[in-house]
This record gives sequence, structure tokens and C-alpha cells, in this order.
Amino acid sequence: MFRRTRREAQELSEALTRDGYPAESLHGDLSQAQRDSVMRGFRRRQMCLLVATDVAARGLDVEDITHVIHYDLPADLDVYTHRSGRTARAGKSGVSWVFASPAERYRLKLLERNLRIAFTVGKVPDGREACRRRLLDMAAKLAATEVHPSALAPP
Repeated sequence: MFRRTRREAQELSEALTRDGYPAESLHGDLSQAQRDSVMRGFRRRQMCLLVATDVAARGLDVEDITHVIHYDLPADLDVYTHRSGRTARAGKSGVSWVFASPAERYRLKLLERNLRIAFTVGKVPDGREACRRRLLDMAAKLAATEVHPSALAPP
């Protein structure tokens, strides 16, 4: 995930961790030892989310990144390509999500035109919808679970 400022990156990673999503932040206020530790944990999949500023993420090469989330549109729209490119290593593909307000639609149009891409516009689900989707997902997984015959035998 990308945020514009150090403070925003730190606050978001703390909020995600509080909500049960293992996350760390990577920004310029960290010492080199701290940055190395965060990256080591991310590469080893000890956390599922890395929240970084653009400057801190320069030159990062991590394999198998499947999603990039632009929590904020970058101030410089050329940075969008740099951020999204984190998923396109060695011919692989990935997903790039952008959280944008209606007031930022013009910037999305600029990106589409300049980069020759197309965004699919969606709405972030509210809490009730997110819970409904998770419950339906769990119910489908439960229904698809095969029962071992020995579990059906009487004791």
C-alpha cells in the first residue's frame, strides 16, 4: 500500500494491525536497520501488508507481489507507474487498486489518457456489506469441504 507521507504510512499500518491485519510501514523516519528488518519480514511473509511512502519504496524488488493499493493518488502522476510496477516483475501481472474521491476523477482520467489504461470504477463496501461477503465466502468454503468417511462412522 502506498501513502503520501511518513505519518500517514505509520498511522495506516498501526490501524491495520489494530484491526487484525499484520502490517508494517516503510518510510524515511526508519533507520536502515529498521528498514532492513521490515523488508526481511515482508519477504518472509511474516506480514501481509506493507504500507510505504514513494521515497522509501524506491528500488524495492520483492517477488510475487500480487496487489498494489494506492491509498492516495500520488502527487506526481508519473509515480503511479512506479508504484504499480511493483506487481509486474519478470513478466508477471498483478492488480493495482486506487482509492480516489469523486473530486479526483479528473486525475484518474489524466492517468487513463496518458498511460493508455482504463480504470474499472467501483464502490468500497460498507462494513455490513463486507461482513455479508465474508460470511457468504465462509459458507461456500464450508459447503465445499469434503467429509472424510471415518467422520461419519458411529463411535
